Parts: sequence; C-alpha cells; structure tokens
Amino acid sequence: MLALKTLHIAAAVLWLGNFVVTGVWSIRAFLSGERSLERFATREILFTDAIFTLGFGSAVVASGLILASMEGVAALATRWTATALAVAVASGIVWLVLLLPLELRMHRLSATNQAGTLRRLFLIWNLAGWAVTLALFAVIYLMVAKPT
Repeated sequence: MLALKTLHIAAAVLWLGNFVVTGVWSIRAFLSGERSLERFATREILFTDAIFTLGFGSAVVASGLILASMEGVAALATRWTATALAVAVASGIVWLVLLLPLELRMHRLSATNQAGTLRRLFLIWNLAGWAVTLALFAVIYLMVAKPT
C-alpha cells in the first residue's frame, strides 16, 4: 500500500507540476514574439501533455480509486473523494474536449503566417488551462484535508 500511495502522490505532483510549468514556459515563449519559440512551444505542449496529463492524470485517478477501495472508502459515497474524483474527471474532459483540440490547432497554425489567430487561441488555451490548474489545487487540498 505504501508503494501505491507513493505512486499516487508522485503522479499528482507530476500532473499538476506539468500544468504549472507548461503554463509558465509557454507564456514566456509566446511573449518572446519569436515564431520559432512559438512553434517549439506548441510542439512541446503536445508532447508533455501526452506524458504528464494523460499518463500521470490517469495514474492519479486509477491509484486513488484503488487506494480508496483498499481502505474501505466508497469513492462516490464519501464527499471529499467524490468531489476530488469529479474535479479530476472534469479536468480530463476539459483537456480532451477543449485544450487538446486547441493544442493541435495551435501547432498547425504555428507553421503558418496566422500569428494573430495563433495568439488568440493560445490565450484561450492559457485561460482554460489555468482554470483547470486551480481546480487541481483544490483536489490536492481535498486529498490532504479529507473534509467530512
């Protein structure tokens, strides 16, 4: 059980860390105004999301459900676990439905002369991404506080 808890916490840190760090360095890349950095950023956003968002986000949810089961906690019957799970799943849905399509479109646009459209999409992506990031901080709170 200790190994699974460690995996759960490490996956949560890497998942949330990816959101924060990607948000910061991508803003810096776009503020530079250099097209090559914008192109690099759009490519690397896709790469890091494949590993950290999909991989570690899935690991957090799966390990959390397994841990709850092992500890006799009904994940959907306990308020804090149900809320944390709902937020994690909702963030995954936002990523699949909104953020990932924006990332793909931004990457395609970064190879064109449509800088205005690219920057507008980046702004939308960034605002939605930071909203999801804040929601995931709430999940961390719920995991630690376990409010009843």
